[in-house]
Amino acid sequence: MKGQKSKIIISFLCGAIFFSGISYAAENYLKATPVKYNKLQINGSETKLENPIVTINGRLYGPLKELGQEAGFSVSSGSTIYLNRFEKLPITFTRDNVSITLNSLTKIDKSVQLNVTIKNNRDQSVKIDLSQIRADDNVKGRKMYTTSELSSFTPINDNWSLTSKGFLDNQINSKSEVTGNMKIGITEGTKNVHFYFESRSIPASFPFYVDTEGLL
Repeated sequence: MKGQKSKIIISFLCGAIFFSGISYAAENYLKATPVKYNKLQINGSETKLENPIVTINGRLYGPLKELGQEAGFSVSSGSTIYLNRFEKLPITFTRDNVSITLNSLTKIDKSVQLNVTIKNNRDQSVKIDLSQIRADDNVKGRKMYTTSELSSFTPINDNWSLTSKGFLDNQINSKSEVTGNMKIGITEGTKNVHFYFESRSIPASFPFYVDTEGLL
């Protein structure tokens, strides 16, 4: 008899814990409700998203990458999420007393001429390299393509090429400034380009996110 009572009590307790767990989950679960809207405008332009905007507990949530792309940002994720705005030229990036300015992009036949100024305010000379380029980076509906001098990067699109970068072959002397051009083969209509310069002698990186819409 005592054994049966024990079984009944244990069964009752297990049931109580189980159903109280369901009750707690029901009171605390998150419900996402898609937002119904007729139009979505970002920076004054009407657009449509592939993934829905939803409300959870009265707050709006949306697809970060899509919204970032539409707003003119590069969005990359990992242990850290990075949002970088694509900007119009000229753009200057300074690190460790070295400044790099991308002055202009000029279309010449089927190539693009990139005009660059490097100012070295350090007491030592530095070596600067253009180590990677990503084109159509984070452009909705378009495939990014890239190239790099590093063997670990494989071009995605064969019609991108770095054809000339002569003035970067030499060290930039201390307390000096140089300006030069690089010719780059590029696909017509490319909207965004990420130029990645680096110096192993500092060491430092200089990432540029360039809005090229209307230039190419």
